[in-house]
Amino acid sequence: MRNNVIVGNVHQYSNFGDFDESLLLATTAVLLLSGAAMAADLPVTKGPAPAPAPVASTDGFDFTFGGKLMSDYISQGSTQSDHKPSATVYGELRYNIGGTQLYAGVQPWTVKLITGTPAEVDLYGGVRQTLGDFSVDVGGIYYEYPGNKRQYTQVGGNYVINAPNPDLTTATSAKNPSYGEIYIKPSYNFNSTFTLGGSVFATNNWGNVGANNVGLTLSPKINLPANFSVSADLGRYLVGRSSTKYGNFKFHDYTAWDAGVSYVYKAATLDLRYYGSDLNKSRCFDNFGDPAGSLPGTPGTLRSNWCDTRVVATLSVDFTYKGLVAH
Repeated sequence: MRNNVIVGNVHQYSNFGDFDESLLLATTAVLLLSGAAMAADLPVTKGPAPAPAPVASTDGFDFTFGGKLMSDYISQGSTQSDHKPSATVYGELRYNIGGTQLYAGVQPWTVKLITGTPAEVDLYGGVRQTLGDFSVDVGGIYYEYPGNKRQYTQVGGNYVINAPNPDLTTATSAKNPSYGEIYIKPSYNFNSTFTLGGSVFATNNWGNVGANNVGLTLSPKINLPANFSVSADLGRYLVGRSSTKYGNFKFHDYTAWDAGVSYVYKAATLDLRYYGSDLNKSRCFDNFGDPAGSLPGTPGTLRSNWCDTRVVATLSVDFTYKGLVAH
């Protein structure tokens, strides 16, 4: 998840700034046209880590890469692209030995955040262990937001961008919302048809405003004939209080979910998914903010549609170096 914070009346943001997406979109388009290879299973929903799940491989090094185009980038119940199209690419270095896989990767995303950052860049790494039908992924991820341009404060009840002395006013967003998170993701294959996965992740500095955030998700998946599958995610997010600097505001605990169908053709996956959460417009603004709800020079509407239900289409491709060489 990606977070900025607006704590005006003490409110938090998870908002993204404008930037030129042409380079990343072009790179993703090249990947989408690159031809067939072995597919790695890049998760449709973005939880603690964007990395693909482990795949059968011989011992030694391997490299996995790919990308996807999305009609909306939704993470943990809130849009990260202001309900606009988004794109991402990733690269992951792996080392396999027996049933153990060590990995490290990087994944940039196109986003729309209130801080004006040009991108979100995920840096992650960890270890995956497979024991028969059971597997577990343990690691950490750092969400980096480079080039932030805007910080929100509140003066006289109105929102202000880049106040000359933000420490003397009520800070309503972190100047740099970057933060880190740890996670564990177990999964069990009951048979060739049904898999049940889940995740637990935690941070003590959500959106760089000092709030704790613990997420718990459950992710069933059913494989269907002809390379189709149906899957869902149900997540419960327990969010604490911001630090004193940001008003000691208690964010709202909430539930988010999605369900959809996917079709795999060689290295490409087409996914159609329905997202939703139990956050209304005011609670959505409290947790994630929205420039439309906090216009400078006004008290703001303090409402956001970023947590509304949405249907999202995603086209992704995933390759491994060894898979390409084998072909």
